[in-house]
Amino acid sequence: MAPTELSSGVPDVDPLSHGARLALRRAVMVAWLAIALGFAMEALILAGRFAAGSHPAITQVLIELAQGVTWAFFVCAGVSLGTAIAKVRASLGGLISAISAPLAMGIAKGTQKVMVSALDAAAKPAILSLTTLGVLRAIEYGLLGWILASLASKEEPRPLHFALAGALIGAVFGGGITVLTIETAAANNVALALPQAIATGLNEIVFPIGCSLVVYIALQIGRHMEFVSSDVR
Repeated sequence: MAPTELSSGVPDVDPLSHGARLALRRAVMVAWLAIALGFAMEALILAGRFAAGSHPAITQVLIELAQGVTWAFFVCAGVSLGTAIAKVRASLGGLISAISAPLAMGIAKGTQKVMVSALDAAAKPAILSLTTLGVLRAIEYGLLGWILASLASKEEPRPLHFALAGALIGAVFGGGITVLTIETAAANNVALALPQAIATGLNEIVFPIGCSLVVYIALQIGRHMEFVSSDVR
C-alpha cells in the first residue's frame, strides 16, 4: 500500500505580504537616498563657505552634518510617504508632507543639541524662531508634497517636472526664508556673514530640488520592482 502524505490543512501564510515587502524595500531606498542627499548638501554648503573665504572648525562641520542628514532623512521620508500613499488624493500627500516638515526640523534640532553637548562646542543662536521656521516649512513642504503627489499620479512622470517643482518651491519659499533670515539678523543688529548667508541660501533653495528627485527616483524604483515582481510571479 502506497504511503499517503498527510496535510496539516493549514495553508502556507506569508508573514509579510508581497505589497508590504515592496513598500519596505522602497522605504529603505528612500532612507539611503535621503542620507546621501544630506551628505551632498553639506558638501555643497561647505564648498560655498570655502569659496567665500570661510574655514569652519571640524566640530562645527560635524554638528551641521548630523543636523543636515537628520533633516534630509525625515523630511524626504515624509514627502515620499505622502507621495506613495496619496496618488489618488494629492491633498493627502500635501498634508502628510506638511506634518513631516516641522517634525523633521524638531528632530534635526534635537540632534544638533546632542552633538553640541557631545563635542562640547558652542551652539550658534538661531536667527529665526523655531515657530516661524516651522510654520514656513510646513507650508513649503505641504505644497511640495501636494505637487509631487499630483505628478506621481501621472502614468509617466518625468524627472524634469519633479526637479522644476522643487526649484519653484525652493525659489519662492527657500528664497523667502533666506531673505527673511538676513533681514531679521539686520533688525537685531546681528551682522550675518557672507559665508553664513550663502550656506542658508544653498540649504533653503537647493534642498527642495534634491528632495524632489529623491522622491522621483524612489517612485521609479518602486514601479520597477513591481514590474519585475509581477513578471517573476
